[in-house]
Parts: sequence; C-alpha cells; structure tokens
Amino acid sequence: MEPVLDLECIKVDLVPTDAVGDLRMAIQGEVFLPEDEGYAAARFSWNLTIDHRPSLVVVAASETDVAIALRFANQYRLPVAVQATGHGAPRTLSSGLLLVMSKLNSVEVDPDTATAKVGGGAVWQSVIEKAYPHQLVPISGSAPHVGVVGYTLGGGYGLLSRKHGLAVDSVVAMRIVTPEGQIRDVSATEHSDLYWAILGGGGGFGVVTEMTMRLHPHGSLFGGSVMFDASLADSVYSTYAAWTKTLPDEVSSALVMMTFPPVPMVPEFLHGRSMLIIAGTAMAEPAEAEALWAPIRSMPGAEFDSFRPMTYPETATVFNDPVDPLPAQGRGVLLSDCTQETVDKLLVAIGTPALSPNLMIQLRHIGGAIGRKGRHENAIGDRRRANYILYFLGIPMGPVTPQMMEDHAENAFRILAEDVVCRGPLNWLGEGMVKAREIRDNFHEDEYARLVEIKKEIDPENRLCFAGLGLDD
Repeated sequence: MEPVLDLECIKVDLVPTDAVGDLRMAIQGEVFLPEDEGYAAARFSWNLTIDHRPSLVVVAASETDVAIALRFANQYRLPVAVQATGHGAPRTLSSGLLLVMSKLNSVEVDPDTATAKVGGGAVWQSVIEKAYPHQLVPISGSAPHVGVVGYTLGGGYGLLSRKHGLAVDSVVAMRIVTPEGQIRDVSATEHSDLYWAILGGGGGFGVVTEMTMRLHPHGSLFGGSVMFDASLADSVYSTYAAWTKTLPDEVSSALVMMTFPPVPMVPEFLHGRSMLIIAGTAMAEPAEAEALWAPIRSMPGAEFDSFRPMTYPETATVFNDPVDPLPAQGRGVLLSDCTQETVDKLLVAIGTPALSPNLMIQLRHIGGAIGRKGRHENAIGDRRRANYILYFLGIPMGPVTPQMMEDHAENAFRILAEDVVCRGPLNWLGEGMVKAREIRDNFHEDEYARLVEIKKEIDPENRLCFAGLGLDD
C-alpha cells in the first residue's frame, strides 16, 4: 500500500499587529505587511506567473533571522514559503509567511579542499566568479542567475552532470533551520536522515542557510549551439538521438524546438521562425571536441554555428537562458531512452511547431555519472535511471492559455508513456501548480515512505507546505 503524507497545509494566518512589531525589533532584516511600502518588491518572483500574496514577508539578513522567523511562524501557526530568486516556486503563497533568503548570499571558496561554502540565497554566478580563478567549477546549470540552494535540492542537472553527477552529489554539508526554528549542522554523519531527505527531496524539510559543496577541476571546454529550420525535424531529431548514444560523459547537450516570438530580445531575422537548436558543451581539447561535435555541426541545413573553445563563465551563452523576469510555465518528464520510435511519437505529439502553444520543447541528454551514483546516497531515487529529460515551456500570452500549454504537454507524455520513468525532475514539474502526486511519482515506494516518516518527524504541522513533500492536492 502506498504511504500517505496526511498533513494538510495549515491555513491559520491571524497575526496580532503588536507581534509583527516585536518581530521587526527582533531581526536584523526587514518585515513587510501588505500595506507597507516595499511589500510588492519583497514578494516579487523572477517567474512572473508566481504571484505570492503572503500575510507578511520576512527578508532575512542572517541565519538567526531565519530561525526567529520560523519560530514566529510556529507561534502563530503560519504556513511558510521560502524564496531566493523565485525562478520556480511549485505553489503560489496566498497567505502565511514568505521567507526571502536573497541577502544570505555569501560565497567562500577554499582552493585547498576544492570546496565552496555558499549562503542560502546565493546565485550560481557568484560561485562561478569565486571558483573560476582557482580553475574550479561547480555543478551549475545553464542559467547562472538561478539560486544555488533551490536548484540543488531538486537534484541539480548541470552542464557537467554527465561527468561529475548531479549537484546534490557534490554537497558535503549544510546548515539547516528546522521548521521549529532549530539550527542544525547536517551531513552524511550528522543528522544523516535529514541530509539524505533534503538532497533530492526538496525544501519541505527545513531552510538551508548554508551549503558546502565540492568543486571540480576546470579543464579545456568547448561549447556553443547550432540551428536548423524546424522543417528538418525528422532528420535532426533522428540524428541527435542516435548521436547521444555514442558520446562520452564529457559531452552534455540538448535539442530545443522553439518558435521565436517577435520581441525585442530576439533578433529580427528570427521573429516568428520555428527553429531546432542543438546546444551543449564538451570537456575536451579543441581537436577532440571538434570531432565529437562534428556529426551535429555537419548536418545539412546547419545555421548560426557558435561553437568555440570557451571558459566555464562563458557557458551562460550556450543556452542563452533569459535573464529578465518572464511569466513562464513548464512541465517535464524523465525518459529512460530516446529511440527512433520515441522520436517518431514525439514529433507526432508536437505537431506543427509554429502552432504549438508551448514556446520551447527541450530534449536534454543526461545519464552518464548521474546513473552510476549510489541510489541510497540521497533521495534522487528513480530519477537516476533516466537518460533524457523532456521539458515543455510556454508563456501564456495572446490566445495561448496555461490550459492549452498543459494539454499539449500532457498529450505528449501520454503518447511517450512507455519511455517515461517519472515526472520531473523535481524542479521541472511546473510553476505554481505542482500537485502532491507529481512529487510522489519521483520516488520509489520505499524511498517515499522514508521521506514521509522524516517529514512527519521534522515538520509535524507541515509548516513548510509550499515545496517538495509539503505540497497537498
């Protein structure tokens, strides 16, 4: 019988005015009520589909502030959501306390131990800037302006993951404030159950104020992208799928189908055009990297080839993820394989690219070291046996509605059901609309049962009910 997390998200959020005044006096950071100037800016999320409307916002300036805020939430029975940048909140907060971590953004790099100690609100760009002078790099993703902790707790599928594993696999230790406001040092040897659960189980177990992670050597790197007109989809997808099966772990890549909107950030010659973009990197000397990428770059119809030797800080240009806030909504699944049959089914499901309600459809090659890590080292679970991620992303505007985007993606997932490992990854389930059952489907039954027991022990009132196992349906 499937284990059940029978904890509902608490709804009580009545806070006496004088109590808010006491909270303001107790912390170094700031407290905002809906009527306060600064409330709108404090609750702002990078993803504009996330419209948090909390009863109060606490912008923490220290770990002590985080502990005080959580104790306050306990005293007044407030649900709590945690945000650093607001790229991918799984559920929108309509009451309770929003805990903003962006000021806890310290980064310390120790080149002797090849580790970084990162504050709970830091972004990857800051880590890269501190690590790169020592020829060290983290397991960051394609967008360096994303928060480190939120990205990592969901797994952390990065540009180097096929070689070095997921971001969670590089976490050595954490400082966590429990939902009751207790500060704990957490590692594989100290509070090991909590360490296991939060790494891959998401943020429903506590608030990470500091994370220590291993860094990796920066060798020669080659990367970029090449485009093809979407009319070549049959040959491009088939070639890409076959090519990924020949690659060493040093190569990371994705195939993106995208119809470019007529907006200022897009070059005019691409306005309204449906394109296929194959982008990625190779950790190899230039000659070897050129040979590895040659089957893709030499395909008929290749346009706008930007591949070149580059440094790790320059990898932000590989996928060119948007920096400015957007109202984006996405959903994904993990695939065990991508055969010719998979390709055929996917292209049928997508239909005419220009008519797709989803702006971008990404097929990302993963596998490699991700699948070789021990299943029981953290809570990644069934996600380790996946070799591809399929992700649909859209922007609801004009005639395109969120429901149209969802229906389009869900139809594809049904058609590809034989290859689907599970929903996910955890951070790719959707923005503002993730369901508890979608979280549950990321784990083996025994792993989910263990997560449920840890959640009930660490957060019996489900204070952290807007992420991970805290979500209800």
